[in-house]
Amino acid sequence: MTAAKKFASQADLEEKKVTFSQISEHAWAYTAEGDPNTGIIIGDNAVLVADTQATPAMAA
Repeated sequence: MTAAKKFASQADLEEKKVTFSQISEHAWAYTAEGDPNTGIIIGDNAVLVADTQATPAMAA
């Protein structure tokens, strides 16, 4: 059995470039190099934040 590849947050503690990018009129993405990303959708009456969590197990 092959060892599982370590998740970026676990294996790499270097500082990451963080970006907050507008994808469309109402959609934004928060990303950090190699780590989980977060999507933000802004509606007229609400905001949806889709966070992939800190580890693959937490995101499942």
